[in-house]
Amino acid sequence: MSRRLGFRTRKHKRNPAGEGISLRGREGKPFRIALYCIVGVLFVFALLFLGRPKNQLMNSAEIRRITDRGVLVVGVRDDIPSFAYNGEGLEIELAKLFAEYLFPESGSETAVKLVTVSGQTASTKLSDGSIDAAIALMPKGASSKYAYSYSYYTDSCRVAVRPGLENAPLDSINIGYVQNTAGASVLSSYIDEHETKVERTLLDRIKGRTPELPEDAVVFTKTAFASYPDMLKALSEGRIDGAAMTGVYIERYAGEAELTLHNTPLGTVNYAIAVSADEPAIARLADVFIYELSQSGRLDALLAKYGLSGGGKTGP
Repeated sequence: MSRRLGFRTRKHKRNPAGEGISLRGREGKPFRIALYCIVGVLFVFALLFLGRPKNQLMNSAEIRRITDRGVLVVGVRDDIPSFAYNGEGLEIELAKLFAEYLFPESGSETAVKLVTVSGQTASTKLSDGSIDAAIALMPKGASSKYAYSYSYYTDSCRVAVRPGLENAPLDSINIGYVQNTAGASVLSSYIDEHETKVERTLLDRIKGRTPELPEDAVVFTKTAFASYPDMLKALSEGRIDGAAMTGVYIERYAGEAELTLHNTPLGTVNYAIAVSADEPAIARLADVFIYELSQSGRLDALLAKYGLSGGGKTGP
């Protein structure tokens, strides 16, 4: 009798009420079975969740409108080698594959209509409904007017400088930028982060005065331009010391001008498929499309095909 009581006492100490549940041995078998059942149920739900969005989104009003028309209208550029130039490039191929993804019963050539856009007209055509989507170096999150997919390419932003200024402090040179471009946005963010700021006190506001900056304050000088040729001409003539540009445009103009890069990177830009914010179903489908393209390895293959494999990680 004492042995049984002793055995029961030891067993009680090994697994007292309130301690963690063991999954080992015979004692843990019921818990293992329950855990396997939970995992199985979660797996089924995951399959259902992943399978449902496309079917639901394909029945949305905006997709039915495109289906009734019989073609997806996509804005693409035609002036950026490797991305879209002379009818070839990453973005043109993505446009065709996206149309084929939405309408697999049609060939990619018949499911899509490509409309040539520029950095300025892409936004206009999205807003007025001339195109359903833009795959045209659209910076992800640049405007609340549009919805964006996961990014398909990550670009860097650098400052091209006159020779000899590669290591000069950026706040000691005059940096040019092209208005309403991704490079201008990245430069602005960099300056906001690094420039010295002195907050106005309540007394300053009452007296309408601006406090003086300290002698060692970091202050940047920048000059706006209407186009890249104008900015690069000013750089070559010495009217500015540097030019903020994304990698795409550095490559675009490298053959026309000798560009020396400053050693300090400004930041990065993520390019994504953009659609009107009023048509979120297209953006959601573009999300799934880019995600599946990335997970399957096809996106990496496309980047390598067009010499863009060094562009950085894509994704949400």
